[in-house]
Amino acid sequence: MNNVVAMDIGGSRFRVGLFDEEGRRLLVSEGETLRSGGRDWMLDQLRERCQALRQKSDYPVKACGISFGGPVDLERQRVTSLHSPGWQNFPLSEWARETFGLPCQLDNDANAGALGEYRFGAGRGTQSIVYITLSTGIGGGLVCGGKLFRGKDSMAGEIGHIPVSDSGVLCACGAKGCLETFCSGTAIAQRGHEWAIRRPEAVARMVELSGGPAGDITCKGVVQAAAEGDVAASRIIREAARWLASALLTVIRIVNPDKIILGGGVAQAGNILLDPVHEFLEELGSPSIRYSTEVVLAELGTLSALCGAAALALEVA
Repeated sequence: MNNVVAMDIGGSRFRVGLFDEEGRRLLVSEGETLRSGGRDWMLDQLRERCQALRQKSDYPVKACGISFGGPVDLERQRVTSLHSPGWQNFPLSEWARETFGLPCQLDNDANAGALGEYRFGAGRGTQSIVYITLSTGIGGGLVCGGKLFRGKDSMAGEIGHIPVSDSGVLCACGAKGCLETFCSGTAIAQRGHEWAIRRPEAVARMVELSGGPAGDITCKGVVQAAAEGDVAASRIIREAARWLASALLTVIRIVNPDKIILGGGVAQAGNILLDPVHEFLEELGSPSIRYSTEVVLAELGTLSALCGAAALALEVA
């Protein structure tokens, strides 16, 4: 028996997990990402938590897998993220090999999430899935014929950076009008902030649930208020769901997978988000072009990418 360690580095949270050779979760350690701490802070956290888990392992740890919340150069096993300070062109896989003495495989969080759901979650038993991570940003991963499809430049599935509007809203990637600027967690929180400026009397519950002043409305606060039936919050979620449904219909038309799986922190809204997505898919769709693709929530919840990182580790163990 052997175990592996997995790491998931996200913009809002990070996780380190210990898994057995069947991909079963044994232990998970997680925390909030301190963005101001930068790369060095995160590497210290990963080092400490990974070493702590290895000490608790009953069997030898043979490999490491890493999911990173941003662009990755798969061939060189480097982070290429431009919007996460300190990470650009960083050899993360090499760092892990040198730090832990383990073979390591790195991929972005969307590909890892797709692999995790395909192997251990809502994608079990299918031939093709598209996994979409709705979090601080938006990413996507494709599994076709049982294998990850990454594309020529490892950029396949970047649905969050498809331009969907000429509104001129600047995305974190530097382009304008990306889907990510309309229905990511960051975008939903921003809509709450815009409501607070225009109609401060309408955002009281969102502010309360966000635990701060109106300018600090969070995506979680918006979702919770919408779940209570708050009118302004419900409008924000429905707006995000409509943009998302339009993008999903495009995915269905081009790829027509068995399932589209929605994961990431925003997807934890559950049916508050999923129901209007289904409603708008029906509204935007064509009665003469039917499809059987299912749109479902990630079975692994916020652990899809971490489980995918474990699957990456098992490939090199």
